[in-house]
Amino acid sequence: MLRPRPLAAACLAAITLVPSSEGWAADLAAQRLIARAAIDILPHPLAVLLNDRLEEFEERVLEPQTAWPQDRRMRDRRLWNRVALDIAAQQPSPEARLVAARQFPTEKAEALRLYRRLSRRGGNGTLPWAVEQLQHELIEAFRQGNADDLVRQAGYLTHYAAQCCSPFHVSTNFDGKETGNLRLQPVALGHPDYAHRDVSARFFGELVRRNQGRYADRLHLSPGDADPVVEPVQRARSVLLASLAAMDEVAAADAEILLLMQVDEGRALRDRADEYYQLLDRRCGQLCVERLRHGAVFAANLLAGAWQAAGRPALQAGPRDVARAEPEATTNKRPGRDAPSAGPGEKLQLRPDSIVGSARSNIYHYWRCRHAKRIAPENLVVFESVEQAKADGRRACRVCKPPP
Repeated sequence: MLRPRPLAAACLAAITLVPSSEGWAADLAAQRLIARAAIDILPHPLAVLLNDRLEEFEERVLEPQTAWPQDRRMRDRRLWNRVALDIAAQQPSPEARLVAARQFPTEKAEALRLYRRLSRRGGNGTLPWAVEQLQHELIEAFRQGNADDLVRQAGYLTHYAAQCCSPFHVSTNFDGKETGNLRLQPVALGHPDYAHRDVSARFFGELVRRNQGRYADRLHLSPGDADPVVEPVQRARSVLLASLAAMDEVAAADAEILLLMQVDEGRALRDRADEYYQLLDRRCGQLCVERLRHGAVFAANLLAGAWQAAGRPALQAGPRDVARAEPEATTNKRPGRDAPSAGPGEKLQLRPDSIVGSARSNIYHYWRCRHAKRIAPENLVVFESVEQAKADGRRACRVCKPPP
């Protein structure tokens, strides 16, 4: 049984951050990595669609405040983000948690009754059934054949697949309180302490952000990982159980590192953050990579399973996909298509503030934008001004934020 360490236990009086949509920002680096890695093992038509619409796909995966509230179905999702598999555990030991988790109800109504009966803080969440609902909605989007709906629903589903792989989204110990881990006072998004505020944010947030390139290289995904999901709740349970098994290991490592460093408050942790995350990487880096890998595989197989259940339709029904099917008929009509383009091995000589877009999307960017850099040369559209891009029916990129 894990016991609070002396220094970490002093933080139990700190105010706990209640899970909220703002709090999910801790997982952004992990969610982005999972989303991009998932595309690599998708069936080719799906991979092409999501790569072409990567900005819009990621917009739904990462849940920016500007995107999700526009969709009525996604406004009331207070119970979707976690599941307390270990709520019936008799003690907070890893063994007791796993026993309770294996006995956790397989039906949503029964799980909600269990929550009401035990009435413990943090004891809520319908994550596996949210995954099931979103996969069904994606199946319907495939059947309807609208590319906009497909990208949006694929992003939502990938977001929650990623949550299934975050160890602290599957337990009543969602912030480390039960294991005596350091928890900081609540702070606003953007505050220097925000990334470090609890063990969950430190492990599946800041640790991933600092190592995302190296972790991505260690995922080692392959076509052999493809196994389309047809029973999402059952598959989610296996992923969630693996996440729960990792939770106490991470909590113990976090507490031991902070005890070794003699850190018991936020300022000290922030001042020695580089040292802390190097030690956490040594202790838990491989475990983090495993959770990220599970997330990418789970997300890809949920998306592939939905496409398969819909009969593997051709992905050309959406208005923007028509441009892919008939490039000669549509791209020549776009303003800016006669601008200079780069030949093989050459680079376009554009200013960082040049306005560009892709022939396969309706968004315009600054040339310096990371999304602009991913546009294939044959699809690059160069505009003389923002007004010309808007006249072409485009909207401003929400990442580089050119004038709307």
